[in-house]
Amino acid sequence: MKVEIIEKTENPLFKRTEVKFKADHAGEPTPKRLDVRAQLASQLGVAAELIVIEKLASTHGRQMASGIARAYSSREQLEGLEPKFLLQRGMPKEAKPEKPKEEMKAKPEKPEEKVEKPKEKPKIIKKETTQMNFSKWL
Repeated sequence: MKVEIIEKTENPLFKRTEVKFKADHAGEPTPKRLDVRAQLASQLGVAAELIVIEKLASTHGRQMASGIARAYSSREQLEGLEPKFLLQRGMPKEAKPEKPKEEMKAKPEKPEEKVEKPKEKPKIIKKETTQMNFSKWL
């Protein structure tokens, strides 16, 4: 896999570098975020823990993935700006916090069921039809 930086923008307000990249993964599946993050870290000269990959997607039928990443200058700045789900998405499986099993298995209690009376069928009112006598006109 080869990662190529397409666009690099410095953002001094947020103290970060915003990067658009392409990852060529010929003959392999879409690369893992950890692998891409490690290569971006070596190219940008930043620690891998300070890089967040926002998007990484392959196009159908091509062996090329494109994505957007942000490299921060400090851990505090990273944690203050990035949503928690992106921080967890970029972590290895061993480092991710697990949800307690009780929370996953617990089902909300069902409210008491109300017994409904069967609805009465609407009464059909038949209209009387009148026949006209056209014999007088014949």
